Amino acid sequence: MPSETRGAGRLTAWTLPLALFFAVTVEMAPSGSLEHIAKAFGSDIGTAAAGSSLYALSTAVMALPLSALAQRFDLRPAAILTAGVFTALGLATSAAPDVSTYLILRTIQGAAHGAFFPLVLSLAAAASPNSTGKATSRVLLGNGCALALGVPAAEALSSFDWRIPVALASCGVFAAMIYAPQPQAGTAPATNSSKAGSNGSFVPIALILAVALAGHFSYYTFLAPLAAREGTQPSLVLAAYGGAVIIATALSGRLAGKRRLHRALLVIVAEAAILACAAAFAGPVVVFATAVMAGACFGLLPTLIQSEILDRSLGNQTIASGAAVVAFNAGIAAGSASGATLVDTSIQAPALVGACLLGLSAIMLGFARRKKKTPEPAISNSAAIH
Repeated sequence: MPSETRGAGRLTAWTLPLALFFAVTVEMAPSGSLEHIAKAFGSDIGTAAAGSSLYALSTAVMALPLSALAQRFDLRPAAILTAGVFTALGLATSAAPDVSTYLILRTIQGAAHGAFFPLVLSLAAAASPNSTGKATSRVLLGNGCALALGVPAAEALSSFDWRIPVALASCGVFAAMIYAPQPQAGTAPATNSSKAGSNGSFVPIALILAVALAGHFSYYTFLAPLAAREGTQPSLVLAAYGGAVIIATALSGRLAGKRRLHRALLVIVAEAAILACAAAFAGPVVVFATAVMAGACFGLLPTLIQSEILDRSLGNQTIASGAAVVAFNAGIAAGSASGATLVDTSIQAPALVGACLLGLSAIMLGFARRKKKTPEPAISNSAAIH
């Protein structure tokens, strides 16, 4: 068994993060290619941008019901099959003859993304049942690399044809998942304590994650125009932010142990203070420094919170992962909308909105930790395999 576990760990360290890297690149690539997409279809940029909005909305709406359906099947085959569907939809999207077909296919592919992301997280936990935190951080590293590397590469390829990066990245998802690891059997399953209202419920934690991410994305959505306004090269600031995300995500698994909620609280409070500084002070140095520090917080928080969600959901890890995906996409949508309400007042206002939302999530997490009377569970030694 030890050799099998080490082998599973090596596979998880490469194939699942790589699959997620390509999937997130597919999701985010059109955002940097709006002018190319609009020109190709003879439409306006607003219509082209609707493809990204519909994709995210479909992901958020369909993640939970599709996760519940997928949980009825064996985890690895279900993940590979979903990857195949995702790839087929990506290829169809890249061949869309008109903008209406493009929008429809992007919406359907968003639903496939909503099923695929939870399966990848659940499979990572099942392949490394004794180190959920480290497995989660490795997988989420693919997400950070997609933002820092995949999206810029896709933007460069779009100068030739926007269809090229969408098709290539979609194929990359299935190619990586062919080598996905097998779930590993742990010790006898513990009693499932994830029912809503119990001390082990993952629902409040998912809600806290959504509010915290709304705070972060209220700031991040408008980081590029903020950098430009303050006389800093936006691409340089975004690259520094992405680098901080990657480094922090790579280190986050080491922190996702028994005191992970305490550490998550510290990260949330720290980012709230960082965004308050971004809102109160101006200048290129402030923009650059706050972007790096906010990126580091964003790299740490999802691993800390999502590993807690997974360990609170013995027997329901696929559904719990779906809840995390819903929280993530809801946070993106809510944060962008919240920042947009005040951005016309001041380009720094979205950062202030973000600080307030992060402060709210810190209060919620403080109450959640106080309400939990039993000791915080250690990394689970078992995961139910479906």
